Amino acid sequence: MRMNKSAAPVKFRPWLTALLAIVFMLSSFAGFAYAEDVVTGISFDNAPSTARIYIEDDALQVDVVASISGSTSQKNVTLNASWTTSNSSVVKVTSGLLTAVAKGTATVSATYQGYKVSLPVTVDYVYDSVTIMSAGTAVDSAINVQLGDKLNYTLIAAKSGTDDQDVTEDAAWSSSNANVATVEDGKVTLAAAGETTITAKHKGRTDTVKLTVASPYKSLKLTRADGTTADLLEFVFDSPVQQLTATAVTSSGASSVLSDINWSTSSAAVATVEDGAVTPVGVGIATITASYLGVSSSATVVVRPAFEALRITPKADQHITLKTAPIAFTVEVLDADADPVNVTSLAAWNSSNVFAATVDGNGIVTPKGVGSTVIKATYKGVSQQVNVTVYPTISALSVAKDSIDAFVDDANVSLPKVTATTLAGDSVDISSLTSWTSSNVTVFDKVDDKWTAKKAGTAVLSATVQGKSISFAVNVHEHPLLLTSDQANLSVIIGKDTKLPTITMTYDTGDEEDVTSLVTWKSSSANLLVKAPNVKGIQASSANLTATYLGKSVTIRVTIEEEITKITIDNTSLVFSPERSTTLKATGVYKSGKTISLASKMNWTIDPETLATIKNGTLKTLKEGTGKLTGEYQGKSVSVTIDVIGKLKTVTPSSKSFALAPGNAQSVKVTGSYEGGRTEDLTKAAVWTTGNNRVATVADGVITAVAKGSTNIRATVNGKTATIRISVK
Repeated sequence: MRMNKSAAPVKFRPWLTALLAIVFMLSSFAGFAYAEDVVTGISFDNAPSTARIYIEDDALQVDVVASISGSTSQKNVTLNASWTTSNSSVVKVTSGLLTAVAKGTATVSATYQGYKVSLPVTVDYVYDSVTIMSAGTAVDSAINVQLGDKLNYTLIAAKSGTDDQDVTEDAAWSSSNANVATVEDGKVTLAAAGETTITAKHKGRTDTVKLTVASPYKSLKLTRADGTTADLLEFVFDSPVQQLTATAVTSSGASSVLSDINWSTSSAAVATVEDGAVTPVGVGIATITASYLGVSSSATVVVRPAFEALRITPKADQHITLKTAPIAFTVEVLDADADPVNVTSLAAWNSSNVFAATVDGNGIVTPKGVGSTVIKATYKGVSQQVNVTVYPTISALSVAKDSIDAFVDDANVSLPKVTATTLAGDSVDISSLTSWTSSNVTVFDKVDDKWTAKKAGTAVLSATVQGKSISFAVNVHEHPLLLTSDQANLSVIIGKDTKLPTITMTYDTGDEEDVTSLVTWKSSSANLLVKAPNVKGIQASSANLTATYLGKSVTIRVTIEEEITKITIDNTSLVFSPERSTTLKATGVYKSGKTISLASKMNWTIDPETLATIKNGTLKTLKEGTGKLTGEYQGKSVSVTIDVIGKLKTVTPSSKSFALAPGNAQSVKVTGSYEGGRTEDLTKAAVWTTGNNRVATVADGVITAVAKGSTNIRATVNGKTATIRISVK
C-alpha cells in the first residue's frame, strides 16, 4: 500500500508518450487493434491489514492495482474503480482518498470489473484532549472578569505517552459575542459588559471558557471647570472653549478623576472635543459623550448665533447676462434692541458655482459663465443666500404667444414663455430674465409683485433684453358665464358652403357679446370642413361642431345631407292644454323624393317665448294664450298657429239648494274652473235641464217654481255638470 498525504495529479512521462505514439502508428500499418485487457484480479498496492487516519488531519490516499492476463506487471486502476464506505459518518472516500469524519471504524471497498477488495479503517483523534490555560493553569469553565483586564490564553494539547504540546497559534479561536469580547491566538480583548464564550478548537478537540464581563465602575460623571454638573453646555458662536472633567464612581462608591477617556461628538460641524476640551464650531445642537470601561456620560451642547438675523441686499433672485455689470451685495447683522451693523467686508462669502459667477470678500458678484450659482454670506453663525442665474449672449428673442386672455380681478396671471436664441444657435428659456412693462397699467399691471388684470380692455406688454425687444398683448375680459349658439342643429347640404352659427358669450355682469369671429371651431368628423365663416359637408353623415372661447364651449349637432325642397307640419293649427308636452311631427322632402322626419333636427322659435318651450322637437306649453311656432331648416321655414287652452276641470253653481214658492223665480250662476287656475262664468254657455218640469222649469240659469214638490236642476258644460236641489212649497 502506498499512503500519500494528498492525492497527486497524474504525470505523463515524455518517453512513454512517444512510445505509445509509435505503437499506435505501427498497429495502424499492421491493420489490427489490441483487444481490451483481461483483468484477473485486483488488490491494494502494498496494503496493510488496517489503515489508521485522524480527525482534521491529513487525508490518506489508497491505490488499487489490477492484475492483467498474460502480463507480469500490474495496472493502477485507482481512478477507474468504484469506491464505497460502510459508514460515511466515520470515513468518506473519493477515488481512494480517505477523509476522517468521526472517531470509529469503517470498511472501505474498491470494485473494478467484477473484482472487489476491502480495507478496514480506524479513525481516531490526534490528541486525547485540548485545554485552555492561563499562566500554566487550566481555566475554569466559567469566570468573571472586568473591563480593562488583560487575558492571554494558551491551548495545550495532550496525548497519552507523549509530551503535551502548545498548539495556541495552530488552533481556531472564536468568541460567541464579538460585541462583548474578541479573541485572536488566545489573546482576549474585552469590549463591553455582557457574556460570551471563548472557544479553542484543534484537530477535532475543543475547549471553552464562558466569560461574564462587567465594568469596574458604577457610573461616570461630567463636570465643568467650576465643578458643576455638565448636563448642558451653552455657547455663542466664536465663544471660548469649555473644559470637561470625567469622574468615575466604583461599585464601592469611591471616586477618581480619569484621564484615559474616549471622547466623541455627535456632530463635528457643531462642536468638537479633545481630552475633554469642547470647542464650538457651528450653530446647532450636538451631544458630547465620554466613555470608559463600560460606563459613559453625555452632555448636550448648544451653539447659538452671535446675532438674531443677517439681512442681505438685494434679496430677490438675480437673473443676469454675461454682459451685466458686477452686482454689489451688502449684509447687515441685526439684534432686537440694536441698530443694524454692516458686516459686508467681515462676512464669509461663497459661490456654489464659480464657473457661473464669483464673489469677492466685499460681496461683489461678477458673472463669468452661463449657469446658476448660490451666493452665500455667513457671519458668526447667521447666513443668507441668493440664487444667481447667468444667461448667454442673445442674438434673437421670441415669445410663446402673441396674445393671452385674462379675466378681471385675476391675480398672478402667468405670462408666456420667452425664448432667446444664443450666439451658438441654441434656444434658452429667459422668462425669468425678462422685465415687462405694461402699455395700460389701468388694465393690466403688477400688484404686490404679481401681474394682475384690473379691468376689461387690452394692454401690450413689452420688454428689452440686451437691446432686443419683444411684446405681446393681454386681453382682459369680464368673467365668462355661458357660451350659446343661435342654432342647436345645423343642416349642411352636401358640397355647399353653409354659414356658421352665431355664437354669443354671456358674462357674469349680464353683458352679451357676439364672439363668432373669436371662437375656435372644431369638427368631430373629416366629412365636415370648417373654414370660417362657413362650413362645407363632404358626404352624408352626422358630426358635432364645437365652438370654444375663454374656456367655455358650445356644441352644435350637424347633419350633412341632400337639399330639402319642402317642409310640412302635420297640422296648420295646434291646440294644446297648458303644462303639457307634445312631440311635433315635421316632414322634409329631399330633391330625390325621399322624406325625413325633421322635428328633432329643426331650429324652432316661438312667439311669444312665454307661451311654450321647444327642444328636440318636443313642445312644452307654459300658459294659456295664442302664438306662432316657426321651424327653420336648410334656410327654409314653416309656421303654425298655437292655441294653448286650459281644459275645464269643474263647474260650480252659485247656490247648491234653495226653496221657492210656486210662481216665484230665482237666478243661479255657474262658474267653470280651468287648468292653470283660470275661472269663467259659464251660465249662458251651460245646457240647463230640470228633473221634473211640473215642479220647476229653468232657462239660462233662471229657475221658476211651478208646483209643490222637489226636483234637481242641472247645468252641463263640456261634460262637466253642476246640480242644484229645488224645493217648492
